[in-house]
Amino acid sequence: MSLRRTLSALGLGLLATALVAGCLPWSVEAPSAARFVSGGLQQSWGVALAAQGRTEVVLLPLPRIVFQDIRLTEGNAGGPVLASGGSLSLQLGLAALLTGRVEVDSLTLDGAEVVLPQEAGDTRWSSASERLTHSIAGEDGDRPRRVILARCAVTGLDPRVGALRTVRDVDLTVSWPTWSESLALTGGFRWSDGSARITLAGLRPYALLSGGESPFTVALTWPTGSLNAEGSGSVRDGLKAVGTGRLQTHSLHRTLALTGGGLALSPFIEDFSVEGSFEAGSGQIQFPSVTVRSDGNSLEGAGSATFGPQRTAVQATLAAENLNLSPLLAGLLRLTGFDHADDRAWRARSLDLRPFTGGDLDLRISAGSARIGPVQLSDLASSVLVREDGIEASLGRANVRGGMVKGRVSLAAGESAAALTRVKAQGSFDGLDLGALLDDLGQARWMVGATRGTLTLEAAGHDVGALARSVSGRVALESEDGALSGLDLADVIHRGGTMAPGALARRNGRTPFEHAAVTLLFADGVGEIVEGRLASRTLGASLIGRVALADRRFQARAEVQSRMNASDGTPPTATQFEITGPWNAVSVRASADSHPGGDDALKSAAPDSIRRPGADLPLGLRAYAPANVSAAP
Repeated sequence: MSLRRTLSALGLGLLATALVAGCLPWSVEAPSAARFVSGGLQQSWGVALAAQGRTEVVLLPLPRIVFQDIRLTEGNAGGPVLASGGSLSLQLGLAALLTGRVEVDSLTLDGAEVVLPQEAGDTRWSSASERLTHSIAGEDGDRPRRVILARCAVTGLDPRVGALRTVRDVDLTVSWPTWSESLALTGGFRWSDGSARITLAGLRPYALLSGGESPFTVALTWPTGSLNAEGSGSVRDGLKAVGTGRLQTHSLHRTLALTGGGLALSPFIEDFSVEGSFEAGSGQIQFPSVTVRSDGNSLEGAGSATFGPQRTAVQATLAAENLNLSPLLAGLLRLTGFDHADDRAWRARSLDLRPFTGGDLDLRISAGSARIGPVQLSDLASSVLVREDGIEASLGRANVRGGMVKGRVSLAAGESAAALTRVKAQGSFDGLDLGALLDDLGQARWMVGATRGTLTLEAAGHDVGALARSVSGRVALESEDGALSGLDLADVIHRGGTMAPGALARRNGRTPFEHAAVTLLFADGVGEIVEGRLASRTLGASLIGRVALADRRFQARAEVQSRMNASDGTPPTATQFEITGPWNAVSVRASADSHPGGDDALKSAAPDSIRRPGADLPLGLRAYAPANVSAAP
């Protein structure tokens, strides 16, 4: 081989060896390299670098240097710590490096402890953030095209409680190629309650920082839900965004606990989603068109939410073709303890309103048809108003079995004790087909006829038992031209107070009436039947007694007598019945005593356990008779 060919082959071999060596990482002890890079970072970002471990250098295809056991501080080596431990990999611009400058094209921080501000007034990261913002805006310096955090732990103030908290396994990639106007971000982290991931794409930092608008697409997931949105936004005059989005969670209460925020009535809500167009800005978000789904219901309308420093306020007007309110009723029974068979469970259930008044709410709902369990309603119009001191629910109207129903319930926290709850309820209905309603409820159709009624009740207590023992107010029911089904009172009188044997007699029994009415006055949780009458062409009936709400017991005495006078002119003998027992097992038996003289005789025969003190007073005064006054001897 000639000398020329030998030199050429040797030169190519040396070049290949140099290229291979340049592509391999070289571990060196070079403190001067850390000082050189630190000077460039201080000049560009205001961050100082110190490295305790060995340094790896890769020259090709692009210069890259990796520092082990690093320490990043703000300003200079004595400044506040920004990150420590782990490794820092920097890919440097070749052109700048040849001129003796440090230009970071890509940065990877792996396995480090990142330290965010630790208390109010802690300004660490402020200088670096400001310089990076100017770099992104193109005002000075060069921007990195990729920033990566891998397996990092980040410690900072928890905005929910103001205490220090650490999130781990933080992975974050911010990519902004030099040939693109759009920035992309993907990442995730883990904390004690679970993990979360975020993806942001299409963002144009130049447009945002120059006062213009930028499109965006964002997706966020966490253990109990997800958020997806797209649109455009700007940071001029505050953060503003317009677009469409969807928020979905299978536990609204747990989702709010993660954010540290509050929302009215959130313990009632499990599966929940909001989807539609939005306009956000200045701590407020408006939904010109929104679809809300919860517990199988779908409602459409408009609304808004305001995020204040203390409370979140939500306002919405929603409508649905069909509405199932059964889950709401089940949640109410669960929270009050009435779904337990054990009396002690519901008596001791707290009535503290604070878990349900975590935010303000002004909600108006209408529906063509609605269902509460087996009961069907139509033309429903209702509203719910929640404030810090209480809850008010109103039923503007609803048609139920041919009748119109209206009502309002308010729950207010006591002024002296937050856990004390004051309840006021009032309502009315007219034209209600009671027999059809009993059929819906799966009960025997023991009464038919159009019924009207009113109620006005008040109570206060720390728990359900105390509330039941404090009920006061009035309930009145009245029906015209109806009938008692399954019972023939005329035949009962004829048989001396006993019913005809056999199921056929009970099935065919019927007592038509012209008028029936019952009125109860409640005081200290006990309702006295101050008026109970039934009148037909052939007989009359009256009822007195008491209903104990706390004990859930009923005790009363009924008298039935024929309107047909005896041939000798003496008043007919009254047949009396005693009705006693718990609500779910009431027993009826004929009394051994018969008293002529009608209602006065029934009052005089009523035992003390049935009569309330002051029962002989006029109706207008009876409601004010003190419960602890004993009967006069």
